[in-house]
Amino acid sequence: MKHNFLKTTVVCCTCTMLIGIPISASAETVSSAISEQVVTSSEMEDLIETVLEIKNANPENSEDEIVSMISLHINTMRNENIGISDIWNALTDSEKKLVVRYPFAALKVNDAKNIATTQTERKFGYNGLGDRSDAFRHGIWNAEMTILIGTEKAELFATAHEDKDTSGLESDGHTKEEHKNMDLHNNSIGRDIGQSNPNLTEDQMADYIYEVIYQENTPFIWLNN
Repeated sequence: MKHNFLKTTVVCCTCTMLIGIPISASAETVSSAISEQVVTSSEMEDLIETVLEIKNANPENSEDEIVSMISLHINTMRNENIGISDIWNALTDSEKKLVVRYPFAALKVNDAKNIATTQTERKFGYNGLGDRSDAFRHGIWNAEMTILIGTEKAELFATAHEDKDTSGLESDGHTKEEHKNMDLHNNSIGRDIGQSNPNLTEDQMADYIYEVIYQENTPFIWLNN
């Protein structure tokens, strides 16, 4: 029933640094593997249905007010649907606003994220932190988002994802600010690639970006070898 509602709503609504070579770390630096949360299309659809119900029921409220309403509703109902609560609470404040503003684009953003995680595993065997695999993951995520929702929205969602506290260090010893700058740079390169290669399949895009990232003068950057 939920998915039928979502499909009907889709029909009725309109969806609306630094260029250089890789940054090398010392030989002792070991990149860390990270655990990327995979949110299924079904789970994301459930979240978007909740967002739409609250948004459509309160057309006079501001974006910030809608976000607060959704947060209150989801966390009040947490015991009934932990999955939706975990997905929503993992988003940055900026991402939450974009989910409210562009709910259907958010579905595609999640699809692109899952493609990126899967393809990184396929090409590297793991999803790393601050290394070449991390640069690859951000590149293909943004390339696929660009193909699915366009460059402008892809940039909005990618930048919102990095809108978080950057004080302190990541587990690899580099500052969170360094990681943010790396990610923003590689996001931009990925969007350029997506815009220039809109007809590539997911596997073809992964193969292309993998080739680019191993070029001597690659535009991608990373912190750890």
